[in-house]
Amino acid sequence: MATRGLAFRRPPTPLAKLIDQSEVIALYSAIGSEAPTVRLADYLAEIGKTVAFPVCIGEAPLEFRKIDNMDLLEAGFRDIAEPNADCPVVVPDLIIAPMVAFDRSMRRLGQGGGHYDRTFGKYPNAIRIGLAWSVQEADSIPVEPHDRSLHMIVTESEIIQSVEMTS
Repeated sequence: MATRGLAFRRPPTPLAKLIDQSEVIALYSAIGSEAPTVRLADYLAEIGKTVAFPVCIGEAPLEFRKIDNMDLLEAGFRDIAEPNADCPVVVPDLIIAPMVAFDRSMRRLGQGGGHYDRTFGKYPNAIRIGLAWSVQEADSIPVEPHDRSLHMIVTESEIIQSVEMTS
């Protein structure tokens, strides 16, 4: 799968506006065929944003730690790159999350552990963005009581926004 569409150097305008309004931006370390975030991390650091990556601590919500460069990431939960223990914990204003699938109702399906839904609950004021490939779109994603909808979904071909983000 080609990554040029989502390996953007500069984020598309609707996402760029949200980034401008945020100070601490949480990304993720892509695994497998997930949409990449490395170039976005570089861009965010260059414009002076605090870049954070998640650390998985059992069943608890994710903890976000600030990184100053990608060299501070090391193998963690399921061998996913996480910030090392020396990186300071931060509270995100904007969380960019990976997805296995999504639908037009702004729902996401993750890897099945509920980590991001618990995390969205821990940070209810953070803007929730899903990053995915357009082929990951589904007609409908099942909803459970703990699930949290996204505010925006960014794919290589379009941006889907919730009603509250467009008003």
